[in-house]
Amino acid sequence: MILITGASGKTGKAVIKTLSQVESVCAFVRDKKHVDILKSLGSEKVFIGDLEDKSALLSATKNIRAIYHICPNMNPHEVHIGKIMLDIAKQNGVEHFVYHSVLHPQIEIMNHHWQKMRVEEMIFESGIPFTILQPAPYMQNLLANWKSIVENGILKVPYSIESKFSFIDLENLAEVAKIVLTEPNHKNAIYELSGTMPMSHIEVAEIFSKVLEREVKAEKMEIRDWRLGVTGSSEYALENLVRMFEYYDKWGLAGNSNVLKWILKRESNSLEGFVDRINN
Repeated sequence: MILITGASGKTGKAVIKTLSQVESVCAFVRDKKHVDILKSLGSEKVFIGDLEDKSALLSATKNIRAIYHICPNMNPHEVHIGKIMLDIAKQNGVEHFVYHSVLHPQIEIMNHHWQKMRVEEMIFESGIPFTILQPAPYMQNLLANWKSIVENGILKVPYSIESKFSFIDLENLAEVAKIVLTEPNHKNAIYELSGTMPMSHIEVAEIFSKVLEREVKAEKMEIRDWRLGVTGSSEYALENLVRMFEYYDKWGLAGNSNVLKWILKRESNSLEGFVDRINN
Protein backbone atom coordinates (compact mmCIF):
# COMPACT_ATOMS: atom_id res chain seq x y z
CA MET A 1 0.00 0.00 0.00
CA ILE A 2 1.21 3.51 -0.87
CA LEU A 3 0.03 6.59 1.01
CA ILE A 4 -0.49 9.93 -0.74
CA THR A 5 -0.56 12.95 1.58
CA GLY A 6 -2.12 16.27 0.61
CA ALA A 7 -4.21 14.15 -1.71
CA SER A 8 -7.14 16.53 -2.27
CA GLY A 9 -5.30 18.90 -4.62
CA LYS A 10 -4.84 18.49 -8.35
CA THR A 11 -1.46 16.81 -7.92
CA GLY A 12 -2.70 14.26 -5.40
CA LYS A 13 -5.76 13.43 -7.50
CA ALA A 14 -3.66 12.94 -10.63
CA VAL A 15 -1.18 10.70 -8.80
CA ILE A 16 -3.94 8.58 -7.26
CA LYS A 17 -5.72 8.18 -10.60
CA THR A 18 -2.54 6.99 -12.34
CA LEU A 19 -0.88 5.04 -9.53
CA SER A 20 -4.01 3.14 -8.50
CA GLN A 21 -4.04 1.44 -11.90
CA VAL A 22 -1.01 -0.62 -10.86
CA GLU A 23 -0.72 -0.38 -7.06
CA SER A 24 -2.89 -0.24 -3.94
CA VAL A 25 -3.22 3.40 -2.87
CA CYS A 26 -4.63 5.25 0.13
CA ALA A 27 -4.97 8.97 0.76
CA PHE A 28 -4.50 11.35 3.67
CA VAL A 29 -6.59 14.55 3.62
CA ARG A 30 -7.78 17.14 6.09
CA ASP A 31 -11.47 17.26 5.17
CA LYS A 32 -13.89 14.35 4.80
CA LYS A 33 -15.66 16.13 1.93
CA HIS A 34 -12.92 14.77 -0.36
CA VAL A 35 -13.50 11.10 0.47
CA ASP A 36 -15.94 10.22 -2.31
CA ILE A 37 -13.96 11.81 -5.14
CA LEU A 38 -10.69 10.24 -4.00
CA LYS A 39 -12.30 6.80 -3.77
CA SER A 40 -13.77 7.27 -7.24
CA LEU A 41 -10.24 7.97 -8.52
CA GLY A 42 -8.93 4.72 -7.07
CA SER A 43 -8.00 5.32 -3.44
CA GLU A 44 -8.84 2.20 -1.41
CA LYS A 45 -8.82 4.08 1.89
CA VAL A 46 -9.01 7.76 2.83
CA PHE A 47 -7.62 8.87 6.17
CA ILE A 48 -8.86 12.14 7.66
CA GLY A 49 -6.52 14.26 9.75
CA ASP A 50 -4.09 17.13 10.03
CA LEU A 51 -0.53 16.76 8.75
CA GLU A 52 0.71 17.98 12.13
CA ASP A 53 -1.28 15.32 14.00
CA LYS A 54 1.24 12.58 14.81
CA SER A 55 -1.33 10.09 16.08
CA ALA A 56 -3.41 10.37 12.91
CA LEU A 57 -0.29 9.94 10.76
CA LEU A 58 0.89 6.95 12.80
CA SER A 59 -2.42 5.26 12.12
CA ALA A 60 -2.42 6.17 8.42
CA THR A 61 1.14 4.92 7.83
CA LYS A 62 0.73 1.54 9.52
CA ASN A 63 1.61 -1.23 7.03
CA ILE A 64 2.49 1.38 4.37
CA ARG A 65 5.31 0.46 1.98
CA ALA A 66 5.89 3.94 0.54
CA ILE A 67 4.76 7.54 0.96
CA TYR A 68 4.27 10.17 -1.72
CA HIS A 69 4.36 13.34 0.36
CA ILE A 70 2.69 16.48 -0.95
CA CYS A 71 2.57 19.38 1.47
CA PRO A 72 -0.36 21.74 0.78
CA ASN A 73 0.76 24.67 -1.35
CA MET A 74 2.23 27.70 0.44
CA ASN A 75 1.98 26.07 3.86
CA PRO A 76 3.94 28.09 6.46
CA HIS A 77 4.65 24.89 8.42
CA GLU A 78 6.14 22.86 5.54
CA VAL A 79 9.46 22.20 7.30
CA HIS A 80 7.76 21.17 10.55
CA ILE A 81 5.36 18.91 8.64
CA GLY A 82 8.26 17.42 6.72
CA LYS A 83 10.04 16.53 9.97
CA ILE A 84 6.90 14.92 11.39
CA MET A 85 6.36 12.91 8.19
CA LEU A 86 9.93 11.64 8.20
CA ASP A 87 9.82 10.74 11.90
CA ILE A 88 6.55 8.85 11.43
CA ALA A 89 7.84 7.12 8.29
CA LYS A 90 10.95 5.97 10.12
CA GLN A 91 8.96 4.83 13.14
CA ASN A 92 6.63 2.71 11.00
CA GLY A 93 9.35 1.28 8.78
CA VAL A 94 8.33 2.96 5.52
CA GLU A 95 10.64 1.67 2.78
CA HIS A 96 10.48 4.56 0.32
CA PHE A 97 9.78 8.27 0.84
CA VAL A 98 8.93 10.25 -2.31
CA TYR A 99 8.84 14.00 -1.81
CA HIS A 100 6.97 16.35 -4.10
CA SER A 101 9.30 19.35 -4.21
CA VAL A 102 9.64 22.09 -6.83
CA LEU A 103 11.95 23.03 -9.69
CA HIS A 104 14.94 24.96 -8.31
CA PRO A 105 14.24 24.84 -4.56
CA GLN A 106 17.64 26.51 -4.12
CA ILE A 107 16.10 29.96 -4.72
CA GLU A 108 16.08 31.51 -1.26
CA ILE A 109 14.13 34.64 -2.18
CA MET A 110 11.13 32.44 -3.01
CA ASN A 111 10.41 31.30 0.52
CA HIS A 112 8.17 28.38 -0.42
CA HIS A 113 10.99 27.03 -2.61
CA TRP A 114 13.51 27.49 0.18
CA GLN A 115 11.30 25.64 2.69
CA LYS A 116 11.23 22.66 0.34
CA MET A 117 15.03 22.75 0.18
CA ARG A 118 15.12 22.49 3.96
CA VAL A 119 12.84 19.45 3.83
CA GLU A 120 15.10 17.89 1.17
CA GLU A 121 18.03 18.35 3.54
CA MET A 122 16.16 16.50 6.29
CA ILE A 123 15.32 13.70 3.87
CA PHE A 124 19.04 13.15 3.17
CA GLU A 125 19.66 12.79 6.90
CA SER A 126 16.65 10.57 7.64
CA GLY A 127 18.21 7.31 6.52
CA ILE A 128 15.05 6.44 4.55
CA PRO A 129 15.48 5.54 0.87
CA PHE A 130 14.05 8.52 -1.03
CA THR A 131 13.16 10.00 -4.36
CA ILE A 132 12.73 13.77 -4.73
CA LEU A 133 10.70 15.08 -7.64
CA GLN A 134 11.22 18.71 -8.64
CA PRO A 135 8.53 19.56 -11.22
CA ALA A 136 8.38 22.70 -13.32
CA PRO A 137 5.15 24.77 -13.33
CA TYR A 138 2.20 22.75 -14.58
CA MET A 139 0.70 23.37 -17.99
CA GLN A 140 -2.60 23.08 -16.12
CA ASN A 141 -1.79 26.33 -14.28
CA LEU A 142 -2.30 28.16 -17.57
CA LEU A 143 -5.97 27.19 -17.41
CA ALA A 144 -6.52 29.88 -14.79
CA ASN A 145 -6.51 32.17 -17.84
CA TRP A 146 -8.69 29.90 -19.98
CA LYS A 147 -11.81 32.08 -20.02
CA SER A 148 -9.79 35.17 -20.92
CA ILE A 149 -7.88 33.22 -23.57
CA VAL A 150 -10.91 31.78 -25.36
CA GLU A 151 -13.23 34.77 -24.94
CA ASN A 152 -10.85 37.73 -25.23
CA GLY A 153 -7.70 36.28 -26.77
CA ILE A 154 -5.59 37.50 -23.84
CA LEU A 155 -3.16 35.52 -21.67
CA LYS A 156 -2.42 37.64 -18.58
CA VAL A 157 0.37 37.00 -16.09
CA PRO A 158 1.65 39.19 -13.20
CA TYR A 159 5.26 39.21 -14.42
CA SER A 160 7.26 39.85 -17.57
CA ILE A 161 5.86 38.08 -20.64
CA GLU A 162 9.44 37.80 -21.90
CA SER A 163 10.73 35.74 -18.94
CA LYS A 164 11.49 32.12 -19.85
CA PHE A 165 9.67 29.19 -18.25
CA SER A 166 9.59 25.45 -18.64
CA PHE A 167 6.32 23.56 -18.11
CA ILE A 168 5.22 20.01 -17.36
CA ASP A 169 1.91 18.31 -18.06
CA LEU A 170 0.46 17.04 -14.77
CA GLU A 171 -0.30 13.75 -16.53
CA ASN A 172 3.45 13.27 -17.09
CA LEU A 173 4.19 14.10 -13.46
CA ALA A 174 1.68 11.48 -12.30
CA GLU A 175 3.26 8.93 -14.64
CA VAL A 176 6.70 9.67 -13.16
CA ALA A 177 5.27 9.20 -9.66
CA LYS A 178 3.96 5.79 -10.72
CA ILE A 179 7.31 4.82 -12.24
CA VAL A 180 9.48 5.80 -9.27
CA LEU A 181 7.12 4.12 -6.80
CA THR A 182 6.70 0.84 -8.65
CA GLU A 183 9.88 0.27 -10.67
CA PRO A 184 13.42 -0.43 -9.36
CA ASN A 185 16.47 1.82 -9.42
CA HIS A 186 14.83 5.16 -8.56
CA LYS A 187 15.76 5.35 -4.89
CA ASN A 188 18.17 7.97 -3.53
CA ALA A 189 17.60 10.16 -6.59
CA ILE A 190 16.59 13.75 -7.30
CA TYR A 191 14.82 14.41 -10.59
CA GLU A 192 14.26 17.83 -12.16
CA LEU A 193 11.11 17.43 -14.23
CA SER A 194 10.50 19.79 -17.14
CA GLY A 195 8.37 18.82 -20.10
CA THR A 196 9.30 21.73 -22.36
CA MET A 197 12.40 23.69 -23.12
CA PRO A 198 12.24 27.28 -21.79
CA MET A 199 9.74 29.59 -23.48
CA SER A 200 8.32 33.05 -22.84
CA HIS A 201 4.61 33.69 -22.38
CA ILE A 202 4.77 35.43 -25.75
CA GLU A 203 5.68 32.03 -27.20
CA VAL A 204 3.03 30.35 -25.04
CA ALA A 205 0.41 32.72 -26.47
CA GLU A 206 1.61 31.89 -30.00
CA ILE A 207 1.04 28.19 -29.29
CA PHE A 208 -2.47 28.92 -28.04
CA SER A 209 -3.08 30.98 -31.19
CA LYS A 210 -1.95 28.15 -33.44
CA VAL A 211 -3.94 25.40 -31.74
CA LEU A 212 -7.11 27.42 -31.07
CA GLU A 213 -6.96 29.03 -34.52
CA ARG A 214 -7.54 32.49 -33.10
CA GLU A 215 -5.24 35.30 -32.07
CA VAL A 216 -4.03 35.13 -28.48
CA LYS A 217 -1.71 37.76 -27.02
CA ALA A 218 0.26 37.72 -23.78
CA GLU A 219 -0.09 40.72 -21.48
CA LYS A 220 1.57 41.62 -18.21
CA MET A 221 -0.76 42.67 -15.42
CA GLU A 222 0.40 44.70 -12.44
CA ILE A 223 0.68 42.83 -9.16
CA ARG A 224 -1.67 45.31 -7.48
CA ASP A 225 -4.34 44.44 -10.07
CA TRP A 226 -3.68 40.73 -9.56
CA ARG A 227 -4.17 41.10 -5.81
CA LEU A 228 -7.58 42.70 -6.34
CA GLY A 229 -8.79 39.49 -7.95
CA VAL A 230 -7.48 37.12 -5.25
CA THR A 231 -9.87 35.79 -2.61
CA GLY A 232 -9.48 33.26 0.17
CA SER A 233 -5.67 33.27 0.37
CA SER A 234 -3.77 33.87 3.61
CA GLU A 235 -1.41 36.79 3.99
CA TYR A 236 1.45 34.32 4.12
CA ALA A 237 0.43 32.85 0.77
CA LEU A 238 -0.08 36.29 -0.79
CA GLU A 239 3.32 37.50 0.41
CA ASN A 240 5.04 34.43 -1.01
CA LEU A 241 3.19 34.64 -4.31
CA VAL A 242 4.23 38.28 -4.70
CA ARG A 243 7.87 37.30 -4.02
CA MET A 244 7.52 34.57 -6.61
CA PHE A 245 6.11 36.91 -9.24
CA GLU A 246 8.87 39.44 -8.59
CA TYR A 247 11.45 36.69 -9.10
CA TYR A 248 9.68 35.42 -12.21
CA ASP A 249 9.65 38.95 -13.59
CA LYS A 250 13.46 39.04 -13.58
CA TRP A 251 14.49 35.42 -14.02
CA GLY A 252 11.60 33.16 -15.01
CA LEU A 253 11.96 29.46 -14.11
CA ALA A 254 13.75 27.48 -16.79
CA GLY A 255 14.53 23.77 -16.82
CA ASN A 256 15.62 20.99 -19.18
CA SER A 257 13.39 18.22 -20.54
CA ASN A 258 16.04 15.46 -20.84
CA VAL A 259 15.45 13.88 -17.40
CA LEU A 260 11.69 13.59 -17.93
CA LYS A 261 12.17 11.97 -21.33
CA TRP A 262 14.67 9.53 -19.82
CA ILE A 263 12.26 8.46 -17.08
CA LEU A 264 9.26 8.17 -19.42
CA LYS A 265 11.38 6.47 -22.13
CA ARG A 266 9.62 8.67 -24.70
CA GLU A 267 8.97 12.30 -25.52
CA SER A 268 7.10 14.22 -22.85
CA ASN A 269 3.75 15.84 -23.59
CA SER A 270 4.08 19.07 -25.55
CA LEU A 271 2.27 22.30 -24.76
CA GLU A 272 0.65 22.10 -28.20
CA GLY A 273 -0.70 18.67 -27.41
CA PHE A 274 -1.93 19.79 -24.00
CA VAL A 275 -3.84 22.77 -25.41
CA ASP A 276 -5.37 20.59 -28.13
CA ARG A 277 -6.46 18.03 -25.50
CA ILE A 278 -8.07 20.69 -23.32
CA ASN A 279 -9.78 22.34 -26.28
CA ASN A 280 -11.34 19.06 -27.35
